[in-house]
Amino acid sequence: MNDFKKFNIDNSLIEKLNKRNIITPTDIQNEVIPKILKGEDVIAQSKTGTGKTIAYLIPLIDLMLKKRQNILIISPTKELARQIYTEIEYFTENLNIKTILLISGYPIEDQIKKLKQQNEIIVGVTGRIIKLIKSGDLKLGNIKKIVLDETDFLIDLGFLSDIKIILEYSKNINQLMIFSATLSSKTKKIIDIVKNQKYSARVDSKNSLPENIENYFFPVEDIHREEMLYKIISAINPYLSIIFVRTKDISNYLYKRMKEKNIKVSILNGGLTSGERKRNIKDFSEAKTQYLVSTDLASRGIDIEAITHIINYNLPVNELDYLHRAGRTGRMDSKGIVYSLCNELDEGYLKKYAAKLEFKLYPAKITNNKIETDNRYSGVKPRFNLNE
Repeated sequence: MNDFKKFNIDNSLIEKLNKRNIITPTDIQNEVIPKILKGEDVIAQSKTGTGKTIAYLIPLIDLMLKKRQNILIISPTKELARQIYTEIEYFTENLNIKTILLISGYPIEDQIKKLKQQNEIIVGVTGRIIKLIKSGDLKLGNIKKIVLDETDFLIDLGFLSDIKIILEYSKNINQLMIFSATLSSKTKKIIDIVKNQKYSARVDSKNSLPENIENYFFPVEDIHREEMLYKIISAINPYLSIIFVRTKDISNYLYKRMKEKNIKVSILNGGLTSGERKRNIKDFSEAKTQYLVSTDLASRGIDIEAITHIINYNLPVNELDYLHRAGRTGRMDSKGIVYSLCNELDEGYLKKYAAKLEFKLYPAKITNNKIETDNRYSGVKPRFNLNE
């Protein structure tokens, strides 16, 4: 029996969940779905990989089947918007619910033509939404419900003013849903926009990594960083793995080098066209490539359950970025592994991230092409207070 039945949602949604083998609701789904079904405003914070998208899509589609009300879902990235759109298409198949995707990379003329039809669910990014509002082709007066997905990332990317503009044009909304994996001081600004808030759902409100994700680091000098990467790749042979780097130039360099070694690899960075990014993510998600070399563009815009390993070729600049990178693996309670390549300074920062995010961190080494914990490694002393 599917435990989602307790929410009294339409049986067609239960059938779609069964096909995905989604039987038991996660904590965030148990907390949020009843609130959304009651029409309550929600600020929902939960760890990455805990099923936030289904937490709002299932009740919203169920409400749509009972009473047609237009919905706007705002995403921080085109990649995430596409994934949300694909999920909606899956769950609304044969339900006569029309959805439109508003992102760049597609002819705006086609989107304008579709907007003249009745679209009950609009999924998009702020830039394209505002452009269509200002051209007069998108009217938000009939929008009743708004979802802000990955709100922390929206704020980090500087879209707070865009969100305010969109909400000003959405005069008739009766339900606002804010979803975020983290809730930083910047993100809390969005709460000030919420009017007449009825309810705030908080699940796992403290930033921390799921226990099913294991975290290791390899001490390495910078001149041997690339060499160490290939040793790790040779030792793990993952199903799917994202290799995170700090800059676009590093991603281009590493991608080229891995291609030369006949490693099945894709690339994702801000220098690619929308079509290239879409194709590369598709190839990776379908396991046509085994590795994805990416900047932090992929840290909050990709939801692929089959990712088994994350490799931090370069350490992220803060613990929240580490949290989001690591959260690309270990989805829905499956096991995930994160390997970080660290020089002496990196090691200090990584230990600081571990202290703040409350996860165990182990030094690792490779012996006879096998990765194991290096229990004899004493480590370096961080050059700063880990708790600051």
